[in-house]
Amino acid sequence: MDKITYDDVIKRIGYFRTKANLSMREASLQLGYNPQFMSTIENQTIELKVKTLLDFCNMLEITPQDFFYMGEHYNKEDKNVLDLYNNLSQDGKQTILDLMKKLK
Repeated sequence: MDKITYDDVIKRIGYFRTKANLSMREASLQLGYNPQFMSTIENQTIELKVKTLLDFCNMLEITPQDFFYMGEHYNKEDKNVLDLYNNLSQDGKQTILDLMKKLK
């Protein structure tokens, strides 16, 4: 697994914000900051604080684990599929893998 960089975190913020159809201004205001706040973070004028990241995740109703787990490829349906898969027996998992290989 590749190491995540600060730039990756900032890119993910932009990705999730855009995916939620929020402008930088709207996200800033929903977080309780001045309208330019997200712009200063996404342009790396100021450093992102952990509290801000947690508030951001909370605002978008995603967990920090979701934020870091799938990043730009995050999709609630994919996460649900993974959760269901992880709850299967070993035989069930193998059946799903075999089926996916056949459908590929």
